[in-house]
Amino acid sequence: MKTKNALFFLLGLLPAVSFAQQISEVPQLYVGDVAEYPKEMITYTANGGGDTTVSINYYTTLIVAELPFKNKKDKEKYDRLKANVKKAYPYALLAKAKLQEFDAQAQLLKNEAEKKRFAEKCEKELIKQFEKDMRNLTRSQGRILCKLIDRETDHTTFDLIKQYRGSFSATMWQGVARIFGGNLKDDYDAKGDDKLIEHVVNLIDLGVI
Repeated sequence: MKTKNALFFLLGLLPAVSFAQQISEVPQLYVGDVAEYPKEMITYTANGGGDTTVSINYYTTLIVAELPFKNKKDKEKYDRLKANVKKAYPYALLAKAKLQEFDAQAQLLKNEAEKKRFAEKCEKELIKQFEKDMRNLTRSQGRILCKLIDRETDHTTFDLIKQYRGSFSATMWQGVARIFGGNLKDDYDAKGDDKLIEHVVNLIDLGVI
């Protein structure tokens, strides 16, 4: 029997609907007593002549469809991927935030020597804060993290190391990654090889998983 997983399509936020306008355009529409709606859904706008327009702000709607799998093995493979993406994605977002922070601070520094010292300081702080968590990542999670870093920063992990630590460090760590079956030069392909990763990331961003 085929097993399936949820695929969510975001319809988008429905625009505010003018109650007075709806009455004139769709006479049969009955929205009930607006006093019974949650306060955050209702907007009152005073018009000229003492009239008031009541607007109802509808919420974002999610429609659930089903994602089919050919067999149980494919479903289990997807479930493992989903778990690995959930583990790695927060670190990719952290990398994006730290890179933006570093670039903003670096603009204020006078020369390359100061930038280098600042980069080393940031690196030590990151290692102190996250080294234990990063060491607990599996090989699969590490490979996914490299891809997600490219997704979030538009730079491969290799490029970032080369930019902030030099060509020698980047080449060395690329060699280490190769030993463990990884590739710091991996580009993110949301519509190709990484489309399932992209699917999981979208579900995370929607707050579904």
